[in-house]
Amino acid sequence: MRSAWIVAAVLLVCGQAVAAETLSVPPYPAAAPWKKITDIHNDKQVWIEWIPADQSADDVQDILTEQIFYAQKGQSAADFLTGVFQRIAGACRAVSVNGPVPGTENGYGIAYGQVYCVGQKGADKDVDIFIKAIAGNDALYVVQREFRRPAAPGAVPGLRKFPNDEGDAARAALAAQREANDYLENQVKLCADATAGACGGAGGAAAPPASQDSDDVSPSFGFVAGKTTQDEVEDKFGRPMVQSHIPDGHHVDTYSFKDGSLIVSFLFDKDGVLVRTRAYARN
Repeated sequence: MRSAWIVAAVLLVCGQAVAAETLSVPPYPAAAPWKKITDIHNDKQVWIEWIPADQSADDVQDILTEQIFYAQKGQSAADFLTGVFQRIAGACRAVSVNGPVPGTENGYGIAYGQVYCVGQKGADKDVDIFIKAIAGNDALYVVQREFRRPAAPGAVPGLRKFPNDEGDAARAALAAQREANDYLENQVKLCADATAGACGGAGGAAAPPASQDSDDVSPSFGFVAGKTTQDEVEDKFGRPMVQSHIPDGHHVDTYSFKDGSLIVSFLFDKDGVLVRTRAYARN
């Protein structure tokens, strides 16, 4: 199963900032930042995948997938997950399902659930899937956390067995699932306005210079429009609070600094080269 992420935050168009619906997916809790292995954006979907820094894309054991489906705009989150769960059931020897449980968050309909698959067909894997769907005004958003491992003969979905001498491994597995549940339920959110503070979470950077009121404050951050790349910005400030994508191929990385009192958006072209930087002071 694969997925993707993040659309629409503070869109910099023709020199003006336009607030838009924003999916906030903070960096997954880990000692070392997870690495991105998939990054697809087109007019139908956004699809991004992250795995732990010490894992390989050729043998994924843990993965965070983020998707935005534009064509599913208007579909309820619970109905969407019900369909997903049915498809997963057809791809596994046996499954156990919790949910989807519907709800409302920040004014948007959401649904959350877990699927425990054993004997994934064609992959010979057992997979535990924690998944959250959000029905936005612009699209349907899905974020899921998967735990993958080699299929165990005779495994029962939702029930893992550990030898008596592997108590630490059992406790670690339970802790990881609790962390995934908390992350999706309490940290992944859809907000109507990225600058309103509801999406929270800074990008892990040290505070930059004070904000300036001008069309382009790139030099204040040591960057050069037309030359600096997105990788260079992330090397300096870390993963952005929000990553937004515009249909023409441009995208925006938005950071929160100084305890949320300063919002900075970096606009990049389709090649990942900086176009300009805007800073917004919040009272």
